[in-house]
Amino acid sequence: MVIQRVRGLSLFELLATLVILSILVSLAAPSFSRMLAEQRLRQVGTELRVSLSSARSEAVKRNEGVSLIQQGSDWSNGWCIEPSTETSCSSQPIQQFNIPVEQVKLTLAGVSGGTALQFNAWGRVASCPTFTLTTSAAGSACTLCLTVSMDGRVQSHTGDCPSDCDQGGEEMSWAGACS
Repeated sequence: MVIQRVRGLSLFELLATLVILSILVSLAAPSFSRMLAEQRLRQVGTELRVSLSSARSEAVKRNEGVSLIQQGSDWSNGWCIEPSTETSCSSQPIQQFNIPVEQVKLTLAGVSGGTALQFNAWGRVASCPTFTLTTSAAGSACTLCLTVSMDGRVQSHTGDCPSDCDQGGEEMSWAGACS
């Protein structure tokens, strides 16, 4: 009679491996969700920077006012670039941007009404508007602020928006947006 040894894992070894694996996953989950939240802010923030720059350059190119207008009832639904004579997104805007990420809340402060940001023919804005992008990760809030200076340049700030319009910011920073 020949006895062959069966190779494989015992039930105990398999359960021990699963317990260790679940502990490692539970330790990594909070930092991974924070990284995903910062990535969502990066995606929407980059799209917004591109559209603000496009609206500014379009106003200078056309030598007339151009507006960045929210789509629907909220900035989180997306936005479009229209001539300043329009008050809402038309069927054929200059450009249209949709936010594919539902978890990011986008608000505009510093302009009357909060539904449109207008660039004049010189690419300037009348006030110092700020866009606040917020999301959450692992129980903490993640915030990115984009500030448009009076001359139309865009600066980013992690956390709360600065009270001073001319306060220097970074070109584009999202690291550390989650507190």
